[in-house]
Amino acid sequence: MSQESSADLDAIKMVTALSTHQDPIGAALQVADRIQSQLGSSPDLLMLFVTRHHARRMGMIADTLRDELRSSHMLGITASGVMLGPTELEQGAGLSVMACRFPGVRINPFWIDHLSPRDSMEVRAAALSDRIGASEDMRATLFFADPYSVPMVNLIPALSAARMQVVTESGRVDHIGTILGGMASAGNRANTNTLLLDGEIRNSGAMGVTLSGPIQVDTIVSQGCRPIGHPMIITKARGNLLLELGGIRAVDAIRDLIAQLNETDKALLADGLVMGRVINESKSHFGRGDFLIRNIMGGDETSGAVAVADLVHAGQTIQLHLHDEQTAREDFSLLLDGQRLYSKPAGALLISCASRGSVFFGHLGHDAAAITYAFDQKPDGANLAKSGTEVDPQAGIPAAGFFAAGEIGPVDDQIFYHGHAAVVALFRDPE
Repeated sequence: MSQESSADLDAIKMVTALSTHQDPIGAALQVADRIQSQLGSSPDLLMLFVTRHHARRMGMIADTLRDELRSSHMLGITASGVMLGPTELEQGAGLSVMACRFPGVRINPFWIDHLSPRDSMEVRAAALSDRIGASEDMRATLFFADPYSVPMVNLIPALSAARMQVVTESGRVDHIGTILGGMASAGNRANTNTLLLDGEIRNSGAMGVTLSGPIQVDTIVSQGCRPIGHPMIITKARGNLLLELGGIRAVDAIRDLIAQLNETDKALLADGLVMGRVINESKSHFGRGDFLIRNIMGGDETSGAVAVADLVHAGQTIQLHLHDEQTAREDFSLLLDGQRLYSKPAGALLISCASRGSVFFGHLGHDAAAITYAFDQKPDGANLAKSGTEVDPQAGIPAAGFFAAGEIGPVDDQIFYHGHAAVVALFRDPE
């Protein structure tokens, strides 16, 4: 057991461990030993991210970790790949664990089973507010769900509205706390994903914990897209169909814009054309962070309609965007640069879209390594490794997470369901 001062015990501490052991109990014992040697006390919260290799053995892993670490709360989710520090695993057995000591922080665990579609938004938001434990000192809700059993189109807006509100001196309405998380990605059909919360295991629904009190949780949501062309006003729409843009058939307006692109951008169209919808129309101009990125699903030449993965209406502003590897790198880096202005985080939780792995970036570890070394004054660990220099395993900040089938995080103080995004929670002692 390590010796720590009273000041250290009053500070947030987060440690991580990763095992690729094929046996679930062996993997759990391996990470438990590493966490015990680093943390020096029982965790207040244990987060575990498990690859599909161990998906059916989540209970065995949880029981072993509970016996060894005596964590007050534990949550877990199965994923197609997991992360720990600068390491990302897309294949094989993997157990990534983050142990958190949060002195004085209230941790409220919750399950969400059902929301009646007949209830109004206000009724759903009020019910969720009670369920997640929203309060005036709520700092963050970590939210995880099975994508095949949770109607996110109704749940996410209600979750966003479930937070308490405060009116600033300028009259602006701000929400208290944030909500972020992701969807299980180990299974590709109903009942093939696993969620764990405080000893209870389910294959459907949603769960998480709300953190309230003396903790600061800052968020990064990198959608990794750049605008092309110019903003366009929706002049006619129905449901998820764009019918007219600026008085022109949507298909024709988009075709005309694409024809003006250079050859480099045209080469990215097959996999990268998406729509950005302006979130706050009251702004005089729109830039990074003002657009909510949504997939374009296809167009119909006869009607001129374009289907998008969003509900749209006349009067909204949209702009086409491209999703490409270079922009994703630059966007993530710029957002991290902004966080370097503040104190070094105690740790980071990373939820990255399953599409942001080795196929997209050309190698594993981009998002994970960027987070791990972002706040370290030493030379970048990934570059040191390339040159053959041994990388200090203690370099950077503790970071863990998983590849998700959908990401949840804030843009312009509203909570949204994303695709192709990287969502990061940075945990700090309160200023």
